[in-house]
Amino acid sequence: MTAAALALAAALLVWPAAPRRIRALPRPPRRRPWALLVPVLIVLAWLVPIPVAVATGAMVGTVTLRRHRRTVQGRRAAESVALQSALEVLVGELRVGAHPVAAFTVAAQEVSGPVADGMRAVAARARLGADVAAGLDDVAVVSPLPTHWHRLAVCWRLAEARGLAVATLMQTAAQDIVERERFSARVTAALAGARTTAAMLGGLPVIGIALGQLIGAEPVAFLLAPGAGGWLLVIGVLLACGGLLWSDRIVAGVLR
Repeated sequence: MTAAALALAAALLVWPAAPRRIRALPRPPRRRPWALLVPVLIVLAWLVPIPVAVATGAMVGTVTLRRHRRTVQGRRAAESVALQSALEVLVGELRVGAHPVAAFTVAAQEVSGPVADGMRAVAARARLGADVAAGLDDVAVVSPLPTHWHRLAVCWRLAEARGLAVATLMQTAAQDIVERERFSARVTAALAGARTTAAMLGGLPVIGIALGQLIGAEPVAFLLAPGAGGWLLVIGVLLACGGLLWSDRIVAGVLR
């Protein structure tokens, strides 16, 4: 049993990561949520039967993955607010005839975080005579909101190619971003009940086990014992975790 857990842990460690592209801006080191399963499985393999270790690892992995997704959503929300504020300043500077270098520099000074870094990077490229639209595309690669930055790049290219007022096109892009974020917020609020229902359904087996324990059926001893009970525990935990992750995927698909 211990050898099987160690083999699974080694497989998770050597699992090939997706190829990375060369980026203009450095991406912060990404944490691998599944890497947390390795020490958990190794420790549990020495203490408990394999079915219990697998079930515990599945629960830890599900909780870690859901927390990671919530963290990413928080980053997206924070960057969206900062980007909208920066675009408001950027459009105002462009309307009064400021040079793109000065406009992006002022916009970067009004916000903080990744948006400010992206604006400074675009300003640095423009200062060296590089393409501003290409700089916006480079920022999109490392941003949790790549669609917004790509949309800004498209508007900038269109203004340069057609001789249109860049301030007007950037303002249109900013309004589009605002409306998209408002729609996303409304959809998120409407799906709050569905997410709560999914979480409650995922916790129903725990309530059933607790009720069985109260009436003296002793389901905990059966599920933690080696044999059929342990593998039934694994199946139940995997189904519950899979249901939660699948419901999260459905909700994420609606928000796209």
